[in-house]
Amino acid sequence: MLFSKQTVALSVLILSLGSVNATQAQTIAAELPPGTTTPTPPPGALPATNPANPDSAPTQGAQIINNVTGTITAATPGALEENGLPSMNQAGAGNVAGLLAYCIHKNYVYGTTSRSVARTLAKQQTVQKDPYYSIGGQGLLQNGTTTPFDIATLATPERVKLCSALTKKGQTLLP
Repeated sequence: MLFSKQTVALSVLILSLGSVNATQAQTIAAELPPGTTTPTPPPGALPATNPANPDSAPTQGAQIINNVTGTITAATPGALEENGLPSMNQAGAGNVAGLLAYCIHKNYVYGTTSRSVARTLAKQQTVQKDPYYSIGGQGLLQNGTTTPFDIATLATPERVKLCSALTKKGQTLLP
């Protein structure tokens, strides 16, 4: 009987210590620099998600990305250029690499060129540390504002064109 009481007491102690550590982790996460991945999002943080796909919300924590608020869609006035695609002028190497990975995963591009460009870019240290790499992997295009463009809101033919154009842009960013 004594053994079971000690086991219960020890279990309660371990559980209470675990909850203290979890509380401390949440307050520390809010102080982490951009690009840091945490097991749980800090209080008040908004995860970078695809509004067209609610299932894209992270389930295993979130990445802290400063200066990113919401997304722009194809229906947003002025979001598309004359060719029916959003501007890629402001997309950096990290965002292009992430978007190419997204395009490959969604089968918007075929062949080895896009894969090779995406892999080569992803090996660069600057790309690995770029917070826009992760939002690119969610289909969000960095466009120079605090609201990236969600390429999932484009019609499929435009997504294919954009992904092909991203491959060409990625080639210009290779060392």
